[in-house]
Amino acid sequence: METQAPDPRRAIFRRLTFYSVLGGLCPLIPAPFVDDWALGQVQRRMLAEVARHAGVALSARERKILAGGGEPWRGCLGSIAWAALEVAGAILKWLFRTLFYFLTIRRSVRRSAETLHLGYLFDHTLRLGPAALPSTLGAEDRARLIRAAAMKTLEQVDDRAIHRTLIRDFRRSLSLLLQAAALFRRLLPRRRKRRDTDLAAEGEVFRREEELLGGFVDRLSADLWGNQAYFGELERLFEANLKEMGAQPHAGQPR
Repeated sequence: METQAPDPRRAIFRRLTFYSVLGGLCPLIPAPFVDDWALGQVQRRMLAEVARHAGVALSARERKILAGGGEPWRGCLGSIAWAALEVAGAILKWLFRTLFYFLTIRRSVRRSAETLHLGYLFDHTLRLGPAALPSTLGAEDRARLIRAAAMKTLEQVDDRAIHRTLIRDFRRSLSLLLQAAALFRRLLPRRRKRRDTDLAAEGEVFRREEELLGGFVDRLSADLWGNQAYFGELERLFEANLKEMGAQPHAGQPR
């Protein structure tokens, strides 16, 4: 009986799912104001792995641009409001426990979805090959173009199916995710060392999380992979945006 060769896209998708789960852990880390820093580190590590898998060299600066330099994908107002909620939650948690966890799960799912889409669209760009990007652009401008096209695509696509899958699976395994978030926090550097630490270049944090979350990531990856119609539409929109924005003068440059 002939054995079917494993699909290489499934393998990289499983890794993207792992990093998306880590992205979703960031709002669950039991320490205030670590969220954005940790998320940026997770996304940069993911991007480096995707590039390495495709045989592409990605500089630290390109990783930072693609990950948004620590800026949120959906504007800063929501982050400011959430920071205020976190402070209030720390003080009044015993009064608002149900609301606190409901909103935390919603934010965890949003972070997870952002990370998954960023990795997926970057991997798709690499699969399209060099012809998908203007040859006149430098490496950093190409990174800006990819991110700009990805963000525009996220504004256009109906991602409710992905969010439903993530919410369902996150709720079912909330205790495991809280345990993983506590482990993640213990492995993070102290605040005074955080500015100069490139967690994305270190392996122990991600290895320990893989050991704990492996089974959950396998299940979630299979559930997400079932949304093939969605990912097909995502690719179509992204390719159109990449082509349109790449044809514009100074494509990818910040305005």
